Amino acid sequence: MNILFVNPNRDTWGFKPISLSILSALAKRQGWNTSLFDTTLMDVGDTGFNSREVYETSKLFKPVDYSGYNIKKEQVNITEKLGEVIEDKHPDLIAFTVMSDQCWFSDELTKYIKRTFTDIPILWGGVYATLNPERSLKKHGADYVCVGEGIEAVPELLQGIKECGNLNHIRNIWTPHYKNPIRPLKENLDDLPYLDWDIFDKVQFLKPYNGKVVIGGDHMITWGCPNHCTYCINHYYHQLYPRYPIRGYSTGRIITELKYLTHKYGIEFYKFNDEDFLLKPLEKLRELSNLYKKEVNIPFAMMCNAKSATREKVELLKEMNCVSISFGLECGDFLLRKTLLNRIDTKEDILNCVSLFNKANIRTSSFNMLGLPFYSRDVYQKTIELNREANIQYPNASFFYPYEGTKLLDISIDNGFFNADERSVYKEGIPNLHFPDLTKEELLEMHRCFTLYIKLPKEYETFIRRSEVKDSIGLNLIKKLNEIYDITVLANDGWYKDDGNRNQYLLELRGLMK
Repeated sequence: MNILFVNPNRDTWGFKPISLSILSALAKRQGWNTSLFDTTLMDVGDTGFNSREVYETSKLFKPVDYSGYNIKKEQVNITEKLGEVIEDKHPDLIAFTVMSDQCWFSDELTKYIKRTFTDIPILWGGVYATLNPERSLKKHGADYVCVGEGIEAVPELLQGIKECGNLNHIRNIWTPHYKNPIRPLKENLDDLPYLDWDIFDKVQFLKPYNGKVVIGGDHMITWGCPNHCTYCINHYYHQLYPRYPIRGYSTGRIITELKYLTHKYGIEFYKFNDEDFLLKPLEKLRELSNLYKKEVNIPFAMMCNAKSATREKVELLKEMNCVSISFGLECGDFLLRKTLLNRIDTKEDILNCVSLFNKANIRTSSFNMLGLPFYSRDVYQKTIELNREANIQYPNASFFYPYEGTKLLDISIDNGFFNADERSVYKEGIPNLHFPDLTKEELLEMHRCFTLYIKLPKEYETFIRRSEVKDSIGLNLIKKLNEIYDITVLANDGWYKDDGNRNQYLLELRGLMK
């Protein structure tokens, strides 16, 4: 029996979805052959900005030379390419993982399969399918939809297909005629098979870090998040599962798997995608730190909530070779953070978190959302000031998008910030809401200058603001400001260092203002 997974990725490369890695391993455990149709390196059109290009234009991280890796979008007829893969692999089931911004692309591929290969059943899973199971069936043409977690439901479906059994009463699986209930979340993760990365192209292992390309692995040690941020789908999952536990692998189990993956795939760097890596109690983290350092010791990056950082936990992360952390600062207006975003961390939490990691010499990166509902120049300025006060090494900004299933989608629509066009999709680097006092062009310039405002001294602020105007003066200013930034910040790993020419730089900038 053969299953073909489809990853309808429209954007950047370098990430191996954990859900696909687990489902492929589970299918192989049942004797299925697995393969992947991945559109990452195919030009699917309407992709907006590639996120790596956005990082480069926003002057965030060191530029990376990818010239030796032959990474480029391939101009192909994607439905024909999919047809060739289907002819070659002879799948008995085709399984799509669908994010909210991938639904129309997935719809196109699904309907092509239905027209051309009429006898192959199609399964949709992922966030979009969970939010819209009936639409996935009736409008998009899926034969089965996995609602919620699939790590027990999908193997049960595969077994039913293999045995030609009754497929209508599998919990978490919807069919055109049966809306089956949700099963409890699987609590014991230790009996899951190791992640299967054999299905991925080598390009999905390539990760940029500190100006270099490393062979990277993607994993998640702790599953779930206790918070209810209004921009995150996690709030919906709390409603879907009345009991929504924070789950995780045991220390011994995860260390054994990481050793296996490191050896098999030559991993040089790990990215842990836990919502908050520091949710573990101190003693559990100490146990993990000791074994990881002894048995794995591969440098890694992780995410956390600022409120979770303590001196003891940061010291343990340093010992286990953590080299980079990211956290959601999102917005510097604390009234909006609390009332609009439902963030639980305070300014004191943020300042303490960054200070602890900076002292430990672990790279800090903040996530910041531009163009939130009720956004203004004042909110933007407060966000800049908070990043500056916290002394973030790499402040990362992106435009907010109101994803389906989140409270902020309703808020955005109800207040006239967002057009509820169901074909609207997220595009990296482009404003998604509209405002009475900020144009799209202004927001784009604010995004481009965000890092400059934070990392260059405040005396440069007047010149940065003037550079947002795209006339000859503005273009000359931004060219000079970028030169100064490259010398004083980018060359110093994200930290500003006066090279002794500040007065000369300021004199040149004043001259360009005339």
